[in-house]
Amino acid sequence: MFVKSLTRIIPFALLLNLTGCSEPKMPEPMGLTYLTQAPLKVDVAHIEVVKKFKSKNQRPHVEHEFPVPPIAMVQQWVHDRFLAVGKSGTMTVTIEDASVVEVVLKGTKGFKGLFTIDQSERYDANVALKIEVTDDAGTSTGFTNASAKGSKSVSENMTLGQRRKVWMNLMEKVLNNLDGEVERNVQTHLGKFLK
Repeated sequence: MFVKSLTRIIPFALLLNLTGCSEPKMPEPMGLTYLTQAPLKVDVAHIEVVKKFKSKNQRPHVEHEFPVPPIAMVQQWVHDRFLAVGKSGTMTVTIEDASVVEVVLKGTKGFKGLFTIDQSERYDANVALKIEVTDDAGTSTGFTNASAKGSKSVSENMTLGQRRKVWMNLMEKVLNNLDGEVERNVQTHLGKFLK
């Protein structure tokens, strides 16, 4: 009787052990692919960044918890991708959105939930920009908009350090997509200012 009970308990204990020890799958590092490209040369004397977006600093917004806030990453992207080569005029990049919202996901309920490692949260990132060129008198001579979105979910057994890696991977994806969108829109709507 004791042996029979033991043979039932051991597989159950092993299953619990295997379930608890499984490593969360980490995303492949993406990197900022736009860094391999030459900056866009713009026929203006100055390039300015206006940070219109203000983080709410409370959940479900979590951009303020990122190791590098998304708005700072977008600002750095502007400096990496545009180069002022003209003698007059200003190009202003207004960051209208640089938010990340945490969405709590429903887990597996009941007995099955004890043995399931669920995706517990999804992070939805959104970046939106307005790019405008003005002359020295402040008159607008052209503008365009661009935006990019991305989402990634995390499993409930991820550590804070692992989540931060997911967040950075998410922002790299969004910035790479934003870069492609901006380049297309600038070529289309502000092409006369490119050198």
